[in-house]
Amino acid sequence: MTIRNLDALFRPARVVVLGKAVGDTAQALLDNLRRTAPPGLVCSLDELAGAPAMAAAVVADPAAADPAQLQRLHALGGRALIWPHACPPGEALMAQARAQRMRVLGPRSPGVLHPPRQLALSALPPATRSGTLALIVQSQSVASAALDWAAGRRIGFSWIAVTGGESDVDIADLLDYAALDRDTHAVAVEAGRIRAGRKFMSAARACARAKPVAVLQTQLDVEPVNGADAVRSAAFARAGMVECRSLPALFDAIAALHRLPPLQRARALIAGNGAGICALAVDAVLREGLQCADPAAATWACAQSHVPGMRRLAGAADLGEPPAAATVAALQAFLGDAGVDLVIFIRSPMAAVPHEAVAEALAQARFDQRLLTVWLGLETALAARRISADAELATFTSPDAAARAVRYRWEYARNRELLTQTPPHGPATGAPTAELDAWLRHCLQQGLHELRGADALRLLTPYGIDGGHPSRGDDLRLTVSVRRHPELGMYLRAAPLMPGFTAPAGYGFMPLDALLARRLLADAGLCAESAPAAAALQPVADLLERVGQMVIEQPHVAELDLCVVARGSRAWCSRRDARLRLCAEPPPERQRLALAPYPATLSHIVERDGQRLLVRPVRPDDEPALIGLLEGLDMETVRLRFFTYIRHFNHSMALRMTQIDYDRELALVIVPLDSPERIDGIGTLAADPDGAAAEFAVLVDPQRYRSGLGRHLLEQLLEHARRTGIGRVFGEVLADNTAMLRLARRLGFTCRAVIDDPGVMHVEID
Repeated sequence: MTIRNLDALFRPARVVVLGKAVGDTAQALLDNLRRTAPPGLVCSLDELAGAPAMAAAVVADPAAADPAQLQRLHALGGRALIWPHACPPGEALMAQARAQRMRVLGPRSPGVLHPPRQLALSALPPATRSGTLALIVQSQSVASAALDWAAGRRIGFSWIAVTGGESDVDIADLLDYAALDRDTHAVAVEAGRIRAGRKFMSAARACARAKPVAVLQTQLDVEPVNGADAVRSAAFARAGMVECRSLPALFDAIAALHRLPPLQRARALIAGNGAGICALAVDAVLREGLQCADPAAATWACAQSHVPGMRRLAGAADLGEPPAAATVAALQAFLGDAGVDLVIFIRSPMAAVPHEAVAEALAQARFDQRLLTVWLGLETALAARRISADAELATFTSPDAAARAVRYRWEYARNRELLTQTPPHGPATGAPTAELDAWLRHCLQQGLHELRGADALRLLTPYGIDGGHPSRGDDLRLTVSVRRHPELGMYLRAAPLMPGFTAPAGYGFMPLDALLARRLLADAGLCAESAPAAAALQPVADLLERVGQMVIEQPHVAELDLCVVARGSRAWCSRRDARLRLCAEPPPERQRLALAPYPATLSHIVERDGQRLLVRPVRPDDEPALIGLLEGLDMETVRLRFFTYIRHFNHSMALRMTQIDYDRELALVIVPLDSPERIDGIGTLAADPDGAAAEFAVLVDPQRYRSGLGRHLLEQLLEHARRTGIGRVFGEVLADNTAMLRLARRLGFTCRAVIDDPGVMHVEID
């Protein structure tokens, strides 16, 4: 149900208490609630009658909640339950909640905090500052530690939610809620389990596209594990999230998301009161993959005029111990330099000049967020950190923590840029033949679930993957395998073949495109920084794309192991080392594939004015053709479609129409078969996370007007909405777009004027 009725948890009009508190968590929750709730918010079920809608209920005693009580609660406006107990809700109770679309947070959830309302619907400490960061965790202990740390750094939250055992509300639901919450500008997540891989990836991608998301994964398995789950890490990266490797790192990420400005570049200058600590800080910056800033000569001269004894070091300025006012002036000079993105000020305690005096001077100077402070020490540093936090300056305990925080903020921008690049058109892959399908059925009927050698490669041949060819000593060799992750479905792993060594590995999810395949190889240590290196790896990247396509189209594939050999412009698989395992009953697609595959089955041919046209779902590599369509429109057509005059269409505008999540969106393009490089029309349908409603838009080249293509696109979008269970489809149409309004009415849409914008009509169909 994703975001449906989640507002009842964060912004309830009334809160109902069911039963008397059983257990410490329930008692602490009720104590906090009664201490922070305004008069009249908390009531009994009997007192709820006649109250405003959107009530939340706290199940203080599991025995007080049964299906009949839930039915009565729903009839009186109850829309959400908080279940703080270790025992999970019974199946009958959950069935009743699902039937009424009532949300359940828990079991083992201490609840939610909403600092802007100063409401603690939670057993967590209620003294939390208001801010713009949402915190989503599964573990109460992690939440408590994060809140205590944030209080010490004067960091505030838009809301905090602990999902616990996730009988209903899970991380994906809350990521969707955060993506649409105007009061939330960044998100921090702790994930111990992923309940539904496809749902999680859709929500994570949607949220990370809109705002920075940092994630810490914790392992809840019974058996001990060695480090982070690499497949989960690959999923986080594919979604655009920034992963933290430890709890302190998550705290650093929270500070970075809350305090630091967006960073397209990360050129940091170190300023300190000693050459040794400056050198340590420069090392920390370089270890995190950041750049050392190089201010202009005039900037150095200006800073030196304030601090005559300053020493210029590589990537740093040793200020020594000047008066506090001189330190402030030098830092202001550095931050005014166009080549400096931020300054990390690091200070070791000195007996003559305590930390506090310098911290007070920095606070009074009202620096912007590009100044980070590091106060070394413990006893003498506590007051300085508190002063910095009160002045809303990012403050850290070490140069490593400061540099790591900068990297998190910068990495989000870099990941987002990588994920929104336009990939080149990928290699053409064959389609499975009737002969291949018959062979697969025969293998399964005969119980042949494991195939090796040439038999294993037989499945790959239609996809353009060769077997055989002897290898030489100088050939590139790597292992490629396909496995199924219990949470995230099928994934691909590639690693160089290095006998006697543990080689780095790259992980990826289907579908792959050329850019994602190259990034996977880069993660495996196979970098393509030069043109010759890129050319050498291109056939391997093509092969990975083809393997990914095969996995999408062949659900009976359970495992695959290949030894890939590359030489020059060719890549092939060793017959001797190929292994394929089949499963007779594959899992449903949503469990098998974490990302919705390209919906090729929606492609079809139409004929207009004697010309054959292909109508198919959009691909990321359609961006140049789409920009060509948009740039060729007359200004009036642009206004009718985009409600304003746009002279130039750029990458950021086009990528939103071409790089879509097929699980929630659909975009169909019209491509002439005799001019496949051209797009003559596009229709889009974007559903909300609930699937309750979706917005449509249609655009056809004016040269194709009155050909029926606009109607055909809209009919296809409506049919897709019916198949996928979308409740209603709507659109906003300019009142003078008479052609579109006439078409909408013919197809059964109702039309009404938008009250606050009389020039716009709202069209809608159930």
